Amino acid sequence: MGTRVYKFILIFLLLIAVVKTAVSLPIIDFNKNSIIQLNNHDWEFYYGSSYQDINHQTKPNSIQINVPGNWADHAFPNTGYGTYVFKFLPKIPVASHLMLKMYTVACSHNLYVNGHLIRKIGNYHVDAGKAKPDFYPYLVSFDAEKDTIEIAIEVANFNYRNGGLWFTPIIGLSEPMETLDKRNTAVEAFLIGSLFLLFSFFITFYYTKTEDKTSLYFALMCLFAALRIGSTGEVLLRQLELGIPWELIVKIEYISLTMVMVFGLLYLRCLFPRDFNPKVFSSLQLIQIFSAFCFLSLPVYYASFIIPYYLLYCIFLLAYIINLVVKVNLVKRPFSLQVGIACLLVVFTGVNDILHSQGLIKTFYAMPLGILIYAIIQAMVITKMFNISFEKVEQLSNELKDTNKNQLAIIEERTSELNKYAIDLKQSNQIKDKVFSIIAHDLRAPIKSLSTVLVWVSEDDLTFEELKKSLSNISKNVDTLNLTLENLLQWSRSQLNGVKSEPELIDIRKPIQEMMDLFKIQLGEKKLTLKYNHSHRYAVYIDKHHLNLLFRNLLSNAIKYSNEGGEIEIKATHFNTEFTIIEFIDSGIGMSQDAMSKVFSATDHYSTYGTKNERGTGLGLLLCKEYVDNSGGKIWIESKEGEGAKISIVLPNTRM
Repeated sequence: MGTRVYKFILIFLLLIAVVKTAVSLPIIDFNKNSIIQLNNHDWEFYYGSSYQDINHQTKPNSIQINVPGNWADHAFPNTGYGTYVFKFLPKIPVASHLMLKMYTVACSHNLYVNGHLIRKIGNYHVDAGKAKPDFYPYLVSFDAEKDTIEIAIEVANFNYRNGGLWFTPIIGLSEPMETLDKRNTAVEAFLIGSLFLLFSFFITFYYTKTEDKTSLYFALMCLFAALRIGSTGEVLLRQLELGIPWELIVKIEYISLTMVMVFGLLYLRCLFPRDFNPKVFSSLQLIQIFSAFCFLSLPVYYASFIIPYYLLYCIFLLAYIINLVVKVNLVKRPFSLQVGIACLLVVFTGVNDILHSQGLIKTFYAMPLGILIYAIIQAMVITKMFNISFEKVEQLSNELKDTNKNQLAIIEERTSELNKYAIDLKQSNQIKDKVFSIIAHDLRAPIKSLSTVLVWVSEDDLTFEELKKSLSNISKNVDTLNLTLENLLQWSRSQLNGVKSEPELIDIRKPIQEMMDLFKIQLGEKKLTLKYNHSHRYAVYIDKHHLNLLFRNLLSNAIKYSNEGGEIEIKATHFNTEFTIIEFIDSGIGMSQDAMSKVFSATDHYSTYGTKNERGTGLGLLLCKEYVDNSGGKIWIESKEGEGAKISIVLPNTRM
């Protein structure tokens, strides 16, 4: 009887202990919220202990710690190692799986769920010499196989000023978590792609109008903003598996922020040169350049101590920009209101990013989005400037008419001038109409395809593999868009200002080889064979930029209209002692007589699709003819439908 009473009391005490432990654990109901942020005070932190140490110690020492946060805020050394543990009781739908999203952790860690090692990032080790840092956000899935779920994260930091969980882990049901992860990745990829497209366009525009550096500074600002996105958040630069070292990723993050500020200031000074104090501007840029030098030359551990002070400086710099915006609006500079609104948006998103990066507010990195909106407003400003220019031309024409109405002797002279203006305006309108037509049909397609992919992603209609394939196709569209933009800008410039060249004697072997390397991927995709005899030297007398664009357009056309598995041949021979003939021969779909009569016409806009529905602008061969004619040469086409085509160009090999 006594033994039974003793057993009953023992079981009762054990039940009380179990109930007490269960009650003390937080309960997470995934039926109400499918995604939960684990930013609470229920994390246990064991400094100087690994997960194995905790399991083998009878009474391990721990504290309640805030997540996200740094363990240095709790008087622990900034370097070292420790383990975060979070236990909870889950309420989940039947047959459901849970997923955990981990962001950047300083600086290497191991993730355990219910005692099982799930993921390793970097090389976690208690020895500083053996620990290896890495940043790699990831998403992991696991079953809620027990009533209590324990998440343990071993963290080692020997390479940064603060260690610990910088960002909030997120847990939820598998389907909404996968959707959230895909959406975040797609948005960041879209922002990077858009900023890089802006960089490509404005840097190309700069090289067609070198006296104005506004577009150059804006292009470089877009480039470094894209790098900033790629090295933060989802760290897409790391996820591309390019083998970029951890230290280089961190340096890109630091330096890109500095360079965005450098080129942003230079851009504003180009817009409002009279409103910048030269000494203040030089001092600000000197601080920026010195900071970039420190970030580049110092090890990440020491450079990370500079970041808080640099961010304070950035707040001061943003305040200076606000003061500048107010100043230019008070004196009513042209377009100061539009530019001011855009600058304030960048300032506010910049402050948001600084506060978010320090964990002071819980938002998202918004500055790249602010820069995109700024670019849209800037495009509206440029359009307005063109409208004002046209209005001034029209006003000048009216004034000339009124002035010369009653002066017979001057009427003939003024009439001639007005006719010239009318012809110029008509030509400008034709150029404008053609440019807008090309923009509407050819430049819009890559952006539309990217928009379509984003819609599919947002509606969860794409798998990850389909998303990668779609982004690859968009990348090809952007490559084609780059050549289209270059042809468009060069042709527009030649129509308005004439063809300007600096001819020199050039051995064609090098530019042909560079062109073949440039189109290696396109040749491989269509399984095309390209033949060219490199053994003989042939020289032509032409502007080197014209020759490069000439060869690129001719080979691009040959690839576009060749069938898969076909052959392209490039031949060069001496036409006579003064000329060299170069031939591009393909075995593709050929051209009709009507098509050959239109491709070199400035009045007919002729283009057709390639064998894989590649789209052209109709400017490539027209631009080639202008460059060849300007160099004293000739170009012609020999072709029949279905039998391929041969495009021949004759160029002088000496100064004419």
